[in-house]
Amino acid sequence: MAKVFRIPRPTLAAIVVISLVSLPAGATAQPAVPNLPSAIMCYAQADQSWRVGYLSRVDKSGDALYVTADRRLSVTVNAKGIVATPTNRPPVTDCYGKTLDELRSSGRLIESQRAK
Repeated sequence: MAKVFRIPRPTLAAIVVISLVSLPAGATAQPAVPNLPSAIMCYAQADQSWRVGYLSRVDKSGDALYVTADRRLSVTVNAKGIVATPTNRPPVTDCYGKTLDELRSSGRLIESQRAK
């Protein structure tokens, strides 16, 4: 009868250590972007409906992209906190050109609660 050699399974701790060692040098978690809401609520006069855009992405320049759940409509909040007017289509909601402070004061933002 031939001998069977069993290779021991690596433990979870060993896998985690190996994974951490293989991270590229300088890879660190970036801090959360301050003062950006989780979502923006805008009103579309054409069909008299509210649209909610959820925070989807923040690029290195600080521009934030908000996208509706069906991904059919998006708005960009520039680094200065202004909802940018689209250049590739007519604006369909009332948020364009407004600042986050204006939207916040009218209750149109859904804020994230920061952990303490």
